[in-house]
Amino acid sequence: MFQFIPVTEDNIFAIKAIGKLTDEDYQQFLPQLTALIHKYGPISLLVELEDFHGWEPKAAWDDFTFGKEHEKDFVRIAIVGKKSWHKWMSTIGNAFSETKIRFFFSDDLQEAWNWLREGRPSAKAQSEPGSPEPKPYTKVLVALDFSPHSNLALARAAEIARHYNAKLLLIHAVESIFYPSLDFDFLVANPADFLEMDQVVFDHAVSRIEKLADNLGYPNTQHEILWGAAKSTVLSYAEAQNVDLIVTGSHGKHGIARLLGSTASGIVHGARCDVIVVKLPEE
Repeated sequence: MFQFIPVTEDNIFAIKAIGKLTDEDYQQFLPQLTALIHKYGPISLLVELEDFHGWEPKAAWDDFTFGKEHEKDFVRIAIVGKKSWHKWMSTIGNAFSETKIRFFFSDDLQEAWNWLREGRPSAKAQSEPGSPEPKPYTKVLVALDFSPHSNLALARAAEIARHYNAKLLLIHAVESIFYPSLDFDFLVANPADFLEMDQVVFDHAVSRIEKLADNLGYPNTQHEILWGAAKSTVLSYAEAQNVDLIVTGSHGKHGIARLLGSTASGIVHGARCDVIVVKLPEE
């Protein structure tokens, strides 16, 4: 399936391609992409491959034919993945298209964004040396796993946002429970049952984050539930939203460590913005 990642960039859009793509996925996604092209003209696109398993045959044809019909409607396409065959796939695609397509490994996500922004006035301004005086925070992102302890990280993020009159962004990542391998015995279990379980978890997360946002009573709040691993999802969303502060919690042993604590150091080292790690009590 496809999932759009909210982006605050003119003419740059980002999506996640998750699992094995089907014709149905493309029938839902391509009209949305076409509408963006009609509205904004030629666009640049960042495609993150999340637990990506390729295409069904009809879906592969959908991808190829759309690309050939609209190759002049894309300025640049950055493909971000984790495996060597993802890079090979991007290289093959580049050979059949006039669009500039470039592959980046997941650890080089920021380089992918820099490449998409390259040559734009806003990108030049961002690359210039900044003032020695720290600037007020304008967008504060807090990573949540809905454990009781993560409420401390949320409280700290809300406190900072209020102090700076900044936008507060809440994010939670949902990892897919199951995706069948090629040798999976479908007689034992129906993969559709697991996909349904994934959707139940996703919908429950939507409900929980909406409740948290409502209870904050802070008007300048935005919240998102995105598919993917916690670290990569947080870093991707922070980049797409031009966040200048990430707040996360960690105590490194229990509870929140399962989703965020174990990746807090990855967020610290992977983010280009400031990161505050809220020390959480041991259970």
